[in-house]
Amino acid sequence: MPALFKKTILKNGIRVLTESHQDSRCIVTGAWVTTGTRHENTSQVGISHLLEHMVFKGTDKYSALDIALALESKGGDINAFTAREHTCFHTTSLKEDMDLSVDVLSQLVACARFDEEEFAKEKRVVQQEILMATDDLEEYVYDLYYEKIFEGNPLGFQILGSLQSVADLSLDDVKSYYQKNFRPEQMIFTAAGAVNHQEFVESVESRLGSKTFPEKSASSPLSTPEKIRVQDFCERDCEQYHLIFGFPACSYQDADRFDAYVLNTALGGGMTSRLYQSLREDRGLVYSVFGLLNTFTDTGIQTIYAGTEENHVAEVIDLVVQELQKVRLEGLSKEQIELYKTQAKGQILIGAEDIDNRMNSIAVNEMVFGEYRSVDRVIDDIDQVNPESLMKYIETHLDPDNLSLFSLGRKPIATLK
Repeated sequence: MPALFKKTILKNGIRVLTESHQDSRCIVTGAWVTTGTRHENTSQVGISHLLEHMVFKGTDKYSALDIALALESKGGDINAFTAREHTCFHTTSLKEDMDLSVDVLSQLVACARFDEEEFAKEKRVVQQEILMATDDLEEYVYDLYYEKIFEGNPLGFQILGSLQSVADLSLDDVKSYYQKNFRPEQMIFTAAGAVNHQEFVESVESRLGSKTFPEKSASSPLSTPEKIRVQDFCERDCEQYHLIFGFPACSYQDADRFDAYVLNTALGGGMTSRLYQSLREDRGLVYSVFGLLNTFTDTGIQTIYAGTEENHVAEVIDLVVQELQKVRLEGLSKEQIELYKTQAKGQILIGAEDIDNRMNSIAVNEMVFGEYRSVDRVIDDIDQVNPESLMKYIETHLDPDNLSLFSLGRKPIATLK
């Protein structure tokens, strides 16, 4: 049975979206708020993430333990994450526990209670998370790269914040941020799986439809960061060198994002990618090499990560640059493009079998486009990529003069020429 999408907007502005998969026995539910790290200012770095933690410490109806027990006692789970442009609270439950999921999520996004003692404890928890994150160098190097490539813009703030920025935040700061940003017009409730749309709408409306929220306050418009070229280094006593190559990419809204997606698949999307074959299979220089397409509502960055030991750094840099130059000069053949298109489409179709992915997808498409984009429509868009469109994208974005290199290791290394 094909997935069935429906959308309802409540009178107070909350958007309610569902994608029905009636062959499933469970429901994945999300409460999204269209605010994230990018909406912070320099005195608030890390506040979105700290707030994500704090709402789990208790609400009007639930204690911290009650929140954990509510879904886990039924075999489900509840979690949350903070991103650069949004925050999401999500549950997985059996279909008969859908109403319970909505109840808990509604409490988190609209009825949190903030206690000074719990706040002090949770700041220490987040600081421990920051320390733990700095030990995962493959992830941490991306945080440092974002700080450099988006320098001076909130898009480059570290999502977790720093030890000092978290220490400097007060409970009043968090309360004010919650009241300003967790508002009905910034909320999206989504569900995918064995969900009845009308029942889901009624469940959300019964809890939040008539709730009184603080008056809306003025918000500052987002600024699009300039495209900065970075050649920088972070000293860290570690065995491997962690390298990030980056170049400007399209935004999430651009029509050529599917060309970018195919290019990323070709460069570093898996074991068949050009860089994996060149650096790992042919020469054994790396264990990990991959590409990421990082798109936002108005800008984007395409990156390549490679981890290698010190005596191979210069060779890895040369080989990555050579591969990028070769792609820029020659493009990809029609046969290669079809291979990577098929790979990309297969990944999307397999991902569509995961209702967690579908819950995320319908929310992101609503936030970016304000509309539903079916899996079949995405597949059709990928099918439109051809040698001419991909070459146009490469010529526009893959400019050697805009290529960045950020590295983390024991001492400075050779940079790009």
